Amino acid sequence: MIGKVSNIAVSGMQAATRRLENSSQNIANISTTGAKPGEAFRPQRVAQVAAEGGGVATNLRAIDPASFKAYDPTAPAAAEDGTVEYPNVNLEEEVVNLHMATYDFKANLKSLKAEDEMTKELLDIIA
Repeated sequence: MIGKVSNIAVSGMQAATRRLENSSQNIANISTTGAKPGEAFRPQRVAQVAAEGGGVATNLRAIDPASFKAYDPTAPAAAEDGTVEYPNVNLEEEVVNLHMATYDFKANLKSLKAEDEMTKELLDIIA
């Protein structure tokens, strides 16, 4: 039972890390248009699902629509009509995702620490 708690907490920490990395990548590429029309950065979202045996697993899913067009005829990636494709990244949503991932990581870390303390107490009682 004790090992299962740590597996669940570690999977939660890994999921939070993946969400943190993904949101950071989306934010870093918020204005990336690509060198040519149609080459805009394609943002993704991390989906979490219950893992077999406990914990969570993650997979990346494309944000739909992946981009939006804006008029900027001076941009290097502008199409003939003067429009440029920008990644469909909502900065406010990504900042919230960063904070949530940080809180989730910390909560799972506390669970891991609590398990460690309980294991030490149990060993002290047995010894």
